[in-house]
Amino acid sequence: MTPSFPRNGVSGLAGAVHIITSSRTWEGAKKSLRGSLESARDHKMRVDQVVVANLAEVNRQKRIKLAAIAKEFDCDLIQVYDRPWFANAFRDDPDWRRRILHIEGGAFSLSRTPRGARPDEHQLPTVGRDELLDRAENSDRDLILWGVPGAGKSHVAGRLGSALFLERNTAPERLLDDLLATKPKLVVVDDAGGRSEDVEHLLHARHAEKLQFRVAVTCWPHERESVADHLPEALALEVDLLTVEEIGILLRERGITRTSVIAQLLQQAQGRPAWALNLADLLVQQGAWQAVWTGQALREQIRAFLRRSMAPAEAIQLLAAIALVSDATEDQARTIAKLFELTPTQFEGLIRSVAIAGLVDVRRNRLWNSPDGRTFDSSYRVVPRTIAASIVADVYFAGHATAVRVSDVKSALPELLPGILQTQIYAALLGAEEPMVPTAEELLAVLADLGLGSDGDELLRTYALINSECTHFAFDYLMQAVQDATEVDDERSAVAATKVLAARVADSLQAENTECIALFFASLTHLAARGWDYTTAIKTVVEDVQDARTGDFPTATAIVHLCAAMASDQAQELPDHVWLKLACHVLQPTFDGNYMSPEKVNSFVLQSFTWPEEDIGAMHEALEPELVSRIASASNEELADLIEVMRKWAHIASGYPLPVRGVPNPGQQTAARRIAVSIAKAIAPLIATPGLRAVFNREASSLEIMLDEPDELFAALTAERDLSKDWEEDRRLREAELDRALAAYIEQPPSVIMTWLAGHDADLATVKDGSAAWRVMVRLSMRCDPEAWLRAALDHGLGPSAGPLISRCVANGIMTVPLATELLGDTGGRGSLISSVISDCQDAELTSLIVDALTVEDIAGLDSSYAIRHASDSTRQALFIHPDPQVRSSAAALWAAEMAYSSEEMPADPDWATAMSDLTVPSGTTRDHMQSKALEILAKTNPEIYMSLLVKHVDALEGNDDFDEWEESARKLSGAHRFELWNRVRESPMAKNLFWVISATDVGWITTAVSDPTFPVSLSKLLHATRFQHGKRYPLEVLAVMLRPLKWQPDDLLWTLEVGTHSGEDHERLERHLNVCRDLAKSPEPDLARLGERGIETFEPRLAEAKAAARRAAVRGTLGY
Repeated sequence: MTPSFPRNGVSGLAGAVHIITSSRTWEGAKKSLRGSLESARDHKMRVDQVVVANLAEVNRQKRIKLAAIAKEFDCDLIQVYDRPWFANAFRDDPDWRRRILHIEGGAFSLSRTPRGARPDEHQLPTVGRDELLDRAENSDRDLILWGVPGAGKSHVAGRLGSALFLERNTAPERLLDDLLATKPKLVVVDDAGGRSEDVEHLLHARHAEKLQFRVAVTCWPHERESVADHLPEALALEVDLLTVEEIGILLRERGITRTSVIAQLLQQAQGRPAWALNLADLLVQQGAWQAVWTGQALREQIRAFLRRSMAPAEAIQLLAAIALVSDATEDQARTIAKLFELTPTQFEGLIRSVAIAGLVDVRRNRLWNSPDGRTFDSSYRVVPRTIAASIVADVYFAGHATAVRVSDVKSALPELLPGILQTQIYAALLGAEEPMVPTAEELLAVLADLGLGSDGDELLRTYALINSECTHFAFDYLMQAVQDATEVDDERSAVAATKVLAARVADSLQAENTECIALFFASLTHLAARGWDYTTAIKTVVEDVQDARTGDFPTATAIVHLCAAMASDQAQELPDHVWLKLACHVLQPTFDGNYMSPEKVNSFVLQSFTWPEEDIGAMHEALEPELVSRIASASNEELADLIEVMRKWAHIASGYPLPVRGVPNPGQQTAARRIAVSIAKAIAPLIATPGLRAVFNREASSLEIMLDEPDELFAALTAERDLSKDWEEDRRLREAELDRALAAYIEQPPSVIMTWLAGHDADLATVKDGSAAWRVMVRLSMRCDPEAWLRAALDHGLGPSAGPLISRCVANGIMTVPLATELLGDTGGRGSLISSVISDCQDAELTSLIVDALTVEDIAGLDSSYAIRHASDSTRQALFIHPDPQVRSSAAALWAAEMAYSSEEMPADPDWATAMSDLTVPSGTTRDHMQSKALEILAKTNPEIYMSLLVKHVDALEGNDDFDEWEESARKLSGAHRFELWNRVRESPMAKNLFWVISATDVGWITTAVSDPTFPVSLSKLLHATRFQHGKRYPLEVLAVMLRPLKWQPDDLLWTLEVGTHSGEDHERLERHLNVCRDLAKSPEPDLARLGERGIETFEPRLAEAKAAARRAAVRGTLGY
């Protein structure tokens, strides 16, 4: 019976009222409801229930608001009839059309949008479908658009030019009339898998009337063949899943901008735009955050798919079993199949029926040295975990019997028990009707094997989310793990357990639960009492409560709770030094929130944050009283840490940019200044050393808080540059100030200033990294008696800073042999003495003393090769004829290398070449560029000595192909010398690598060498040599021609295309290789053309597979499957 409503107003029996309005807007619908109910109340009509009918579009959120209006008048809203409801009623019911719209006849059989389309379908952007639409538009054939559920097939069909959708179950006569009236160019049959009669009626009408329109049908993958039976000539096009980047564009168009929300929707949608948009609408229009965030909304999508998939019940249960175990190898999957009593053929068929719909991933893994001879193995998993848990929840935990029980799977595959328990937990969190939460005993058994690695941590994390009992289990387990490790003196395990405990505490703080934080404080106390690392756990809890790795701006709720807990009785037993370390991390003003972009594969986003003004105030207010109290017992090291925290807040207060993008706003700057000043005032009275005073003054200068430095010399040595003055003027003033401060010490015995420098060494190093003492020594070296000052410096252990005094004594000729002997025994002064004597000493006796005392470590330890380059001829000759071959050869190499970098011409020196002949080039160490330069000169000037040296190097090697220092120098040899050298080493075990070193990338030389019938190295060894694979890349054509005398086969060379080509994605590299082979296949030379053709055969299928893998990665947003 058709409902009869008055056009506007209120109707109905007492207690049940219909509100009818012609309003087409949401505001009008609210106004009409409120006005009608007010009218009813004014007329003293009793209203208990309300039914609303209007022409506005009313979603769930708006219905809630209408219900709230009804509640204001003490009645219940029991139904809403809105615009879509009326549209469908008019479409389906001819009586409605006739009585209300006065339209006779049946429903029009063609529409511009498919039934059930989104109201804003025409407004949705089309992303990632340009190529697909071009192929469809440019074809004159019928179309089969197939793809997995939610891929967007209907949307693509609707974007085809002039597309009209065929309604379901249309009478043939009506269809024909409508086709003749509209003369469509393209008719779409949506969801054609179950509409064979509609397709046949459409095709019959086209044929009977000779109409010129194309037919396009959409279907699921498993329906493609049956649909193609009706359209055998149709062009089949796959509507592929969209990439995360493409779906990200759609979500942002729908108003979803938070990165964490986008990541959640992308993870659930898995490339299906329809699923993503449905979930987005639940958020934007209905505010259903809980349903979307927990996966409940996605679960409805999965249920709908499983109902419509027509997959056999066995396939669904097999799918659920694979989802239950998380990830199964081929052997494990076949074990599951045996539980279902499936033959291998049945198993393959059922897996294919669910895999083709995109719900199970099948990955092929290459096997090496498989005992059964297989080269590939398959593994199976259902991703993401939300989909897996949803399927498991509906099959295993929905209150009905299954062919295979969970316990059966656990018994058959005990090695997969961790994954099974994890899936049980996920299903419980997803809201399974009858969840099977793992028992504490099961978890304890699994954790005993897993430990607290990533898998064990995830088990505990998710288990703690189920309920309070599970939360207490997780915390008790972790605390017990800390205590057990402490009892057996196992620092590593105790630190690891505390780190996991810190992460769980952060989770509870995010949920505004501070009940278990005392356990964390107790664990830190345990570690500190043993002198173990507690900083790692502190960093973990702070980073996790900052929660800045999701891409969203973090909220300060958790860190404010942490501050409050630190100031409460819960932290009273925490030692002061541990508490202060925690406070220094908590009070960091900036923190990073780096994360992998959810919308782009392999894209890493860098960002920095500082807290909003009100949160900075809340943190400081919670911590300040306890901080002031605890600072009173701070050590100098802890005060230095607090000064560093103060410095960072002072930088924020000054408006400095954050480490990665962003600038603090005025409110944040004001709040930061309050904290910086508060810390500065708290620590200033406690600073008692000049080093800390100088650091404090430097960092607190912007706060206009300064401490007086009573020591004038220390103040002069640590004075900071005044940026407001000219650099030269500021330097002059600071030097003058230092001279004034030093004047009083210079007039006293040398021991006075040296005592002062030794006593202030640590403080000076804190501020100036040791340069301060050097500045004093420079001034002392200009005094009339540098030897006295030098002796005093040595007496006070200041040899490392005494370089200026040593140089002055040598230059003035007052360096005595006894003093030099003393300096040689001083580890700090030895290097300065050797450098000074070699470069600038005219005393033959002193020079002889130093040269005779030299070791190879002294040569290597010279500050620079400047000293040897500027040595006198006699000193240089003494070095080159030194009795120690390592010393003389090292000195010769250093001198030659320095001359190579000089504009001066290298003088002829026969002693140099002789010294170089003793050079030992070490193997297995980092390349020595100075030796490489010296060898280049040797190869150019004395090739015979160079070749003998290389042969000696080869003989000394024991299985090490270390020729880094020789590669550049070998290029300096002539071709004849290189052939001579090759003939001397060709029988060496290192011959395959030596060949490429000696060849010096000379293609002509290589061709000649391999043309020798007695060439000793096989082609395979030659190409597998380290020096070839890490050396110059020869184009494939050049390599083929160059090695033609070795009679290669195509497969001998093709693999070399991939050597050293690690940049870019797999499909990009394979594309480059394939292009090389395509060009080579066109060569007029038969062997090169054959090489190219074989390359095309090799790389084309690999490229197709790599592109498919890249597409899957782009869809999933992750590498791998």
